[in-house]
Amino acid sequence: VTIAVLDSGVNVNHPDLKDHLVPGYNVYDGNTDLTDVCGHGTAVAGTAAATGNNATGVAGVAGAARIMPVRIAYKDPTLGCYAYYSTIASGVTYAADHGARVANISYAGVAGSASILSAARYMNSKGGVVVVAAGNNNKDENITPDPALVVVAATDNNDNKASFSSWGSFVTISAPGTSIWTTDNSLGYTQWQGTSFSAPF
Repeated sequence: VTIAVLDSGVNVNHPDLKDHLVPGYNVYDGNTDLTDVCGHGTAVAGTAAATGNNATGVAGVAGAARIMPVRIAYKDPTLGCYAYYSTIASGVTYAADHGARVANISYAGVAGSASILSAARYMNSKGGVVVVAAGNNNKDENITPDPALVVVAATDNNDNKASFSSWGSFVTISAPGTSIWTTDNSLGYTQWQGTSFSAPF
């Protein structure tokens, strides 16, 4: 199974990721530069599919899956990593048209975007699944549920709602989102938290 990671890019040289990468695309810049501009995408990719049984680092939940990096984000010098709804929607369409069975979007707020829902329905029509993060706002996001998306909230190490996790009727499922060890942009491993990591889990 190929998982499209719609994010800030992926470090294609990471030893726990490189053997499972398939060609991707930089939707934001309109080229094939997949450089991870924030580190977030590499961490999300490892959570989903870091290589298992290789005596290295960590194992992703789907450690034999392939990873298709789709860069949709840009780095704001003061605010961090952001993405436009239109760019994300284009990334979902790209993933659907290039053989991905799963598209993971670890960015908050996307479940309420009409353009992303439309792209998700297109991917659904091709047999794909679109998974998105619920958000880290610790509130009911009051977003209308839609079957085109699998929306994931975060749990803690006691299997309770993580303190930061958003919730609401739009949430499909919850998954671990605290103390997640995964691949990082410096070719090593770092602990992360957030619904960004519940989604690939």
